[in-house]
Amino acid sequence: MNLTERKVMPTNENKPGSSLSKELSKWDVLSIGIGVVIGWSWVIYAGIWSTVPGSLGGVMAFVIGGILCTLVGLAYAELASSMPRAGGDIVYTFEGLGDRWAFIAGAFVGLGFLSLIVVETIMLPVILNSLGLPLPKIGELYAVGGEKIYVSYILVCVLFNFFFAYLNFRGVKFSKAFQTITVAVLLFAAVFYVVSGVSLGEISNAQPLFTSLTGLSLTLLMVPGFMSGFNVVAQTAEEANVKPKTIGKLVIATVWASVLFYILIIIGTAFSADVVTRETAQVVVLESLVNIFNGSPYPKLFVALAALIGMLTSWNAAYLAASRVLFALGRAKYISKGFSKLHPKNKTPYKSIMLIFIISSSGALLGTSQLIFTSIVNIFGFMMICSWVLVVVSFINLRKKAPTMDRPYKVPFGRTVGVLSIVSLIIFLLLYTPLNPLGGLTVPELFVLSSMLIVIFVLYFKNVHKSKIEKAERRKLLFEDSSEE
Repeated sequence: MNLTERKVMPTNENKPGSSLSKELSKWDVLSIGIGVVIGWSWVIYAGIWSTVPGSLGGVMAFVIGGILCTLVGLAYAELASSMPRAGGDIVYTFEGLGDRWAFIAGAFVGLGFLSLIVVETIMLPVILNSLGLPLPKIGELYAVGGEKIYVSYILVCVLFNFFFAYLNFRGVKFSKAFQTITVAVLLFAAVFYVVSGVSLGEISNAQPLFTSLTGLSLTLLMVPGFMSGFNVVAQTAEEANVKPKTIGKLVIATVWASVLFYILIIIGTAFSADVVTRETAQVVVLESLVNIFNGSPYPKLFVALAALIGMLTSWNAAYLAASRVLFALGRAKYISKGFSKLHPKNKTPYKSIMLIFIISSSGALLGTSQLIFTSIVNIFGFMMICSWVLVVVSFINLRKKAPTMDRPYKVPFGRTVGVLSIVSLIIFLLLYTPLNPLGGLTVPELFVLSSMLIVIFVLYFKNVHKSKIEKAERRKLLFEDSSEE
């Protein structure tokens, strides 16, 4: 049966023993999406966002990014409601562009989420230091990006990483409760910060409002990396116990809840800290709180704890998303089938989780340099945009080749939305290249990105190009649950 004949996607309701459990409510899905987008790095990068482009320029950058993500999110919303399967990007691209491109999309989005886990792993000591809980510097090894690497740092980072691997191994019902509570605290902290900044700070601090197009361009370069995560909703759709139409709405809600959060943080920082503080402070949000509360440590401690919580929510949600991408790749036999194997009791893709833990833990060897962090975020943003391009092109193609496909959440003016999305994404991709006269990826970043692309294409030719699996069989693997456990 091909796509144009299939009105309703197969579900896993009749095979509970061989599929991911439907444990997530709409609030669980929303908190997972918001949690992975927001993260923690706003406590540091709010200074950059409000000075490099200017305070108003920072707001503009995230509004522009929000519009881009909305256009792309609408494509995800429609496709997720039609095909609520784990590994969303893989499934949508398979149906829209074919077998080969589905693997490429899966590789991009999977590496993107894996990069996010690496970021959380390496930057944990920075947050702990900002909390006034500096890790002991035991066993100095070497230096990366001007920052020394210690055995004690590596051990603590790996220990935290193991906690989230274990949480996801136990099952989504354990991680969802953690996610919902922590995201609520994080959002409350954002409101507290902006109200404090506006009421106790100075409007004159917000100068300059706008610096230059170069500043705006450099900030826009970072935005996709900080906004990436709304597509986590697509990765969790198979486990969502909600109506398909609601899944689509949750994608868009995730985008604008996250944009609003970032805008609030930029406004709060612009009012509460002058431009010198915003340019020089290591953890600008926390230092600005000390200033406006006359040295009182308690507001700083509260927001610092919220930042730590933000790191934990992002860490947890990224594990869930990355493991579902690996699960889907394994289910379709793009990689070893073993990665789709579910734990008999917890119904989690435990082998995928184990691999993610091993790879991401090695990130602790990179240290805590902001240079390394920024480079990973930029590369992560580029890979996510490439995946978004493939999904949007699939969205456009499916409107042509499968007009009768069941679309519980149907995007009005779908073709127009798709074309605008592609144009916007191409412009964003150009920002990462040497064609951008205002600054793109650095030479080391381009080298790392090129190395990753080579690995992807080697795996493609090994596992896909030479594969004897027919498209019909691959579709069956993607859309029907096997009896294997």
